[in-house]
Amino acid sequence: MKSILIAGAAALLVAGSAQAQSLKLTMTAATPGGSTDIAAKNLAEVAAVNKIATIQVQTGKTLTKTMRDVAEGRTDITAGAMILQFLMSKGLGPYSGLGKEKGKQLSENLRLLYPYHLASIYLIAFQSTGIDSFDKLKGKNVHNGPPRGGALIAARQVIRLSAGLEDGKDYTGKQVAWGQATAIFLDRSVDAAVRPGTNPSEYMPIYMAAGKINIVSVPKAKYEGAAWQKYLNAPGNAPAMFPVSELAHYGENARIISEDNMFRTVANTGGDFVHKNMDKKLAKALTAAFIKSIPDLQRKVPFAKAQRYGTVDNKEHGICNGGVKLHAGAVEAWEEAGHKVADCAKG
Repeated sequence: MKSILIAGAAALLVAGSAQAQSLKLTMTAATPGGSTDIAAKNLAEVAAVNKIATIQVQTGKTLTKTMRDVAEGRTDITAGAMILQFLMSKGLGPYSGLGKEKGKQLSENLRLLYPYHLASIYLIAFQSTGIDSFDKLKGKNVHNGPPRGGALIAARQVIRLSAGLEDGKDYTGKQVAWGQATAIFLDRSVDAAVRPGTNPSEYMPIYMAAGKINIVSVPKAKYEGAAWQKYLNAPGNAPAMFPVSELAHYGENARIISEDNMFRTVANTGGDFVHKNMDKKLAKALTAAFIKSIPDLQRKVPFAKAQRYGTVDNKEHGICNGGVKLHAGAVEAWEEAGHKVADCAKG
């Protein structure tokens, strides 16, 4: 009888392992090599190693669409921007076609596993231009993003809040697709760029190979003022403030400009989202595996630490500003790992 029980237990273990390995999930992310791509591939790796699931990752996707795909149950997991859930809940922007009622219903289906910074906004110019402050963008040609989308809105806001300059009135904004962004900077079609990036950024070595660069912080007085603070607390935003020494890896070809050795800007926040009906044990297992993997991820990816993977602080990520909620399984995983989850992020 004892041997039968042992054999039966072994069979159950094998069956459980096989079931975990047979579970297949779909996941989408944005630009290859960016923060969403890194998070997705890391989750797929740790899910496989821990025999939680096999995750098929597709990158280069438009997150506006994939957020809706998860909300409607067509995709299991997607990277997403927190501002997108907010806009969906109001039926605004790219979700205006849904209407307020349907947009609200769909947004309530979304739950976060873990947050991270998608990118921060940087003012960059060749030193030869003499642009070493936001004020000096006046009268200049400035690359401020693609023809439409969140990056363009953010760049315009950062310039307006930092120097009071308006696109088309005080400076000429140049909008091109990301594939052309490096070319127009290098051939001096623009005097400066205000664009998102990680730290370190993949485009900076290319820029520095063509000449010495200024990277300019938002002025302290402006940043601490009411207008900037309101912006930092808007849905999808969070403060990004750190010692200029964290940019020292760029070397002597990059001059970091700040009046007090602290670099100040805004981060666009996001994370990986699932449907609220995802099995609680599955959501917990995925989140726990991701949290445990953070030290390895930071060793493998130079910019991982700056993107705040492995933290769930509401102020650092602006989770609650956009009405984002963590999955119940994710909440348990974070709390069991010793992190405090804000009450407003539970639900």
